[in-house]
Amino acid sequence: MQVYNDKSNFKIAESVLTIGTFDGLHLGHQQIISKVIKVAEEKKLTSVVVTFDPHPRAVVSKDYNMQLLATLDEKKILFEELKIDNLFVINFTMEFAKISSDDFVKNYLIDKLNAKHVVIGYDHKFGKNRNGDKSTLKEFGIKYGFDVTCMDEFQSEGDTISSTVIRNLLQTGEVDTANSYLGRNYSFFGKVVEGAKRGREIGFPTANIEIDNPYKLVPANGVYIVKASLDNQSLYGIMNIGIRPTFENENNKVIEMHIFDFNKNIYGKEIKIEFIKRIRSEKKFNSKEELINQITKDKNFAEEFLSKLIN
Repeated sequence: MQVYNDKSNFKIAESVLTIGTFDGLHLGHQQIISKVIKVAEEKKLTSVVVTFDPHPRAVVSKDYNMQLLATLDEKKILFEELKIDNLFVINFTMEFAKISSDDFVKNYLIDKLNAKHVVIGYDHKFGKNRNGDKSTLKEFGIKYGFDVTCMDEFQSEGDTISSTVIRNLLQTGEVDTANSYLGRNYSFFGKVVEGAKRGREIGFPTANIEIDNPYKLVPANGVYIVKASLDNQSLYGIMNIGIRPTFENENNKVIEMHIFDFNKNIYGKEIKIEFIKRIRSEKKFNSKEELINQITKDKNFAEEFLSKLIN
């Protein structure tokens, strides 16, 4: 997959493309990407995804608390896995937000990307003040000579799948449903950093993780069954997200994983965490012994769950 930005000097062959932020690249987004690839094969066109960075809401709404399901780096990996030929990343600025829908189509889709077919989602809007929609795009298609396909709303068992719905699910700890809507486990990348070593003191050493992107959404506080990818190795364990109320009196959120059957120094290593299942919410225990007993139960539950899942 070739990756371009709006400052790149490049020439694209006749293309079929789609446009969007594609935060999370959930099943609805994947349906659009599948259509793009199908059209590319049928019409012998090159496939292109047009996306934006930073997220438009983070620019247009300064007070918007951005919680990303997928960073740009994560989206690059996912688009490549989906077999897209070209990714065009537009630097979204207030200046760009003022471009009219006609100028956007002419300057970007036609002049830069040589569009012959455009695939969009059912609610896609574009151009200044989001004035452009599917009807507008079809008019531009006639004007500039490209076909338009508008995909239907994607639902799962009657429920509409959207990035907003998935964010809400993760913020309440419902990772099972969120994963089913994403079509994969929700994940983030981070670095293993030094912590207070509380876990080691009670027999459950943990890897403290600092997330790479500060805008990445962290699921609700609680205890989770997780999978870690580290040095091309798959590891499993339990993760606690929260403020460690049994030990701390502060509100600083800590993300820490106890890796099963593992005892290596991994400080400074890059790690990928995938969320499999939420076990429980975080709670304050009256003693260290109560905490140890609960973590033992959590670990036993996770190991039994994973034995059925993996085997």
